[in-house]
Amino acid sequence: MPAAQSKPTKSKWVRASRSGIHGRGLFATRPIPEDTRVIEYVGNRVTKKQALAIEAARDKREKSGGDGSVYTFILNARHDIDGDVPWNTARLANHSCEPTCVANIVRGRVWLIALRDIAEGEEITYDYNFDWAEWWTNPCRCGAASCPGYIIRSDLRWRLRRRIARDRAKAA
Repeated sequence: MPAAQSKPTKSKWVRASRSGIHGRGLFATRPIPEDTRVIEYVGNRVTKKQALAIEAARDKREKSGGDGSVYTFILNARHDIDGDVPWNTARLANHSCEPTCVANIVRGRVWLIALRDIAEGEEITYDYNFDWAEWWTNPCRCGAASCPGYIIRSDLRWRLRRRIARDRAKAA
């Protein structure tokens, strides 16, 4: 699909900067009230088939020592958004097990929306909601007290903690 735009998305609420979680991240430029649409997650709309090809290429890149970051966002049953485009500033938002934002689809557009009041300078994060499949390939660096050490959606974290404890007990 052709590029929809070429300039980076802007938001009065955030700036990109070095992150203590991973690489670059997004940080609040001013206090952000709860329920504010902080920034839109944009990219090329792709079919599920195209998204699978993008994921296969990412896997191949990662296995050869390249970047394994995931930027594909599930939009609906037929389409995803390939957010791995230079104008998608929102792709810099890191995962956290205790996020400041939630990703919501509003009229076919993906927004990062503040879950609570966010202080100026605080990192903008959201739960990537990764499924159980291949959890071990996605280590989490968020540092939250509730973090099980891997990026996995919140309703599966108890299961992952149990699995890790069982594996450690077997190894001991």
